[in-house]
Amino acid sequence: MNNYKYFVKSTIWIFGFIMFGILLFFISRLAYLFTYGDFKELSNFKIDLVRAFWVGIRFDVKVLTFAFLPVMLIPIATIFLGNKLFKTFKQIIKIYGIIVICVFALLMVIDYYFYSFYNTRISIIIFGFFEDDTLAVIKTLWTDFPLIPILLGLTVAIFLLVKASLWIVKERENFNFLSGKILFQIITIILVIGFYFLGLRGTVAIIPLDGRHATISDNSFVNALCNNAVFSLKTAYSDKKDISISIDYESMLRNFNFSNANDAIAIHLGKSRNDSLNITDLIATTPKNTFIEENPPSVVFIMMEGLSNYYINLHSAENNLLGSLESQLNDCYVYRNFLPSYSGTIYSLENLLVGTPQSPLSQSKFQTFPLESSVAKPFKQKGYGTTFITGGKMGWRSMDKFIGKQYIDKVEAEPNLLKEYPNAKTGEWGVHDEHLFDRMLSILENSNGKPQFIFAMTISHHSPYDIPKDYANLPINLSDEIKKKIKTPEEVALRCFKAYQYANNCLGSFIERVKNSPLGKNTIIVATGDHNLLQLFDFSDKDLLMKYSVPLIMYVPDSYKPKTDVNTRVFASHKDIFPTIFNTSLSEASYLKTGNNLFSPELKNSFGIHCHRIAMDSIGCVDFTTSTPLFFRWNETGNQLEPSNENPDKHLQDLMLKSKAYVASMNLFIMNDLANKTKRGG
Repeated sequence: MNNYKYFVKSTIWIFGFIMFGILLFFISRLAYLFTYGDFKELSNFKIDLVRAFWVGIRFDVKVLTFAFLPVMLIPIATIFLGNKLFKTFKQIIKIYGIIVICVFALLMVIDYYFYSFYNTRISIIIFGFFEDDTLAVIKTLWTDFPLIPILLGLTVAIFLLVKASLWIVKERENFNFLSGKILFQIITIILVIGFYFLGLRGTVAIIPLDGRHATISDNSFVNALCNNAVFSLKTAYSDKKDISISIDYESMLRNFNFSNANDAIAIHLGKSRNDSLNITDLIATTPKNTFIEENPPSVVFIMMEGLSNYYINLHSAENNLLGSLESQLNDCYVYRNFLPSYSGTIYSLENLLVGTPQSPLSQSKFQTFPLESSVAKPFKQKGYGTTFITGGKMGWRSMDKFIGKQYIDKVEAEPNLLKEYPNAKTGEWGVHDEHLFDRMLSILENSNGKPQFIFAMTISHHSPYDIPKDYANLPINLSDEIKKKIKTPEEVALRCFKAYQYANNCLGSFIERVKNSPLGKNTIIVATGDHNLLQLFDFSDKDLLMKYSVPLIMYVPDSYKPKTDVNTRVFASHKDIFPTIFNTSLSEASYLKTGNNLFSPELKNSFGIHCHRIAMDSIGCVDFTTSTPLFFRWNETGNQLEPSNENPDKHLQDLMLKSKAYVASMNLFIMNDLANKTKRGG
C-alpha cells in the first residue's frame, strides 16, 4: 500500500491532539481537585479518587474522539488518494486542531469558575446567561470574578496552546513503522479504526459511556471529578433541549379547555364550580389518629422496574414468574385494575415523588427546587427519617441533583451498596435488587426506634436482563400459547421472564422477612411498577388495561388495616398511592391531594389515568391522546373493551373531563410552586 505512510502520519497528528487534550483535561481536573477539594473529607475516599481520574480519562477520550471525528475520516481517505489529499489535510488539521484545543481550554476555564459560583460543574444554569438579564449577569461576572487577569491569562494560554499545536503537526520523517508487509498495514489500519470507535463509545459495555457512569462514589465532589467541561456542557444542552417545563398556567388551562383555575380544581375535588376555590384547596389533611401518633409505622415504597400486570396472568407452576412473591400476596392488598402514570421510568418516578404532570424536572432549570408536593415532606414533618435508595446510578437523568432536594435526608445508590456489600452482584444498570432489599431491611433494623420512610427504585428487570448468574431460578417453561404471542426471539423472552421472576422473588423475600420479624407489626410495604413492558407482546385496543397496567401491592400490618372491607377491584393509578399511604400511616398530616384514599369506605367514582391522556374506570376507557378522543366500554364479561364512539357517552365524557381536571390541578399546584420559588431564587 503505497499511501500507507500518509495514513500513519495523518493519524499520528490526530492522536497527538487527542493526547494533548487528555493532558489538558488532566491538569484541569488536578486544578479542580486542589482548589475545591476538602482533603480532610477526601482522605476517606482515596480509592474513589483514583477511580474518578480513570473514569475522567474515559470521558476525556470520548469528547476528544468525537471532536476529531470529522477530520479522522481524511486519513482513511489518504489511503486511496495519497499525497495530494495529505498536503491539504496538513493545513486543515493545523487550523482544526488549534480551534478544538483552544475552545476546550476555554470551556475548562469557564467550568472552573462556574463551580466556584454554583458549586457544580457546568449545568443547565449556564443558559441563564442568555435567558436572564444578560447585562446583569455580565455585571455580576465583572464584580465577582477577576475578569481582566483571567482574560490576560487566557491570552497567554492560547499563545502557548497554538505553539504546542504547531509542534504536534510538525512533520517528522523518522518513522520506522511506515513500511511493512501489506498484512501488517491492513491490521494496523483496522486496529486504529477499532480503537477510535472504542474511544467514541467510552466503554466495551452495552451502554455507551454517559452521565450515569460518573456516579462512582458516596462523595458528590468525587463524582463531579469524573466529568469534564465539554461533557458537562453537552449534558446541559441535552437537558435543556429535552425539557418543556412551563409555569404558564393560563396557556395550560386553555389546552385543557378550562376557562379558569376554579373550574379545574372544583371538578378534580368533586365540588361545585360555583364554589370559590384556589390552589390551597388542593391540600388535604389526614384525620387525627391517636394510635398512629403513639405508634408511627415505618413505610417502604418500592417502584419496581417493569413490574408488568399482564405477566402475572402468565404465571403458573410450570411457568413461575412470581417466585416467593406468590406466597405473600394472600397477606397483601393487590390491585390489578391499576395504571402507571407514564410509560417511562423517569416520568413515573417524578410523578410519584412530587405529583408532577410535567417531567423531567430533574433535567430542567428547576432541578434543585424543593417542591412542597414531595411525598417525603409529610413524613419528614412528622419526624421520620427519609431515604431514597436505588441500585442504579444517580447520575442518570440528573437525579443526583433533584432527589436530595425533595425533603430526602439520605440518598443511596450504586456506590453506597457496593460499600455496604463489596461482593455485590452488578449488572448493566447497577447493583442487583437482592442487595437493595438487604439494605432497606438494614435501614429498618438499625433505625433505633425512629420511624422510616424509604422510597426505593429497583433496576434488575431491565433489558438486557443480566440477573446474577448464581440465581437459581424456578421453572420457566413457555407454553405453545405464549410462544405464539411473543414477538421477540424465545431466548429474549426467557431472559425477560427470568429477570421478572428474580425481581419478584426479591420483593417477596423482603416482605416475608419483614413480616416474620418484629418489624412486621409496624412496617407498611407498598410496591408498584414504573410501567408495563411492551417488548414481548402486542396488544389490541380491547386489551388496553393489560397493555398499560401494573399491579399495586400493599402489605399492611393488622393494627393499621382499615376497619372496613377494601374493594381491590376498583380502578386506580399512581395518583392514588400516596393519598392511601398518608391516610394509613400519618395523623393530621397535610399532603397534595393527587387522588383517592383507596381504603376509604366512601370511595366512589375511582379511575386510573395513564400518560395523562388515557383514563379508565369500571364503565370503560377514554383515550384523548389525539384531538378526537376514542371511547371504549367494557363488554358484558367485563374483560375486554369495545369501541363506543358512535353514540355520545356522557359517562365517558365526564371521565375525560375529570381526568383533564386532575392533570390541570396538579399542573396548577406545581407551576405555582415553581413560580414562587423562582421569584425567591430557588
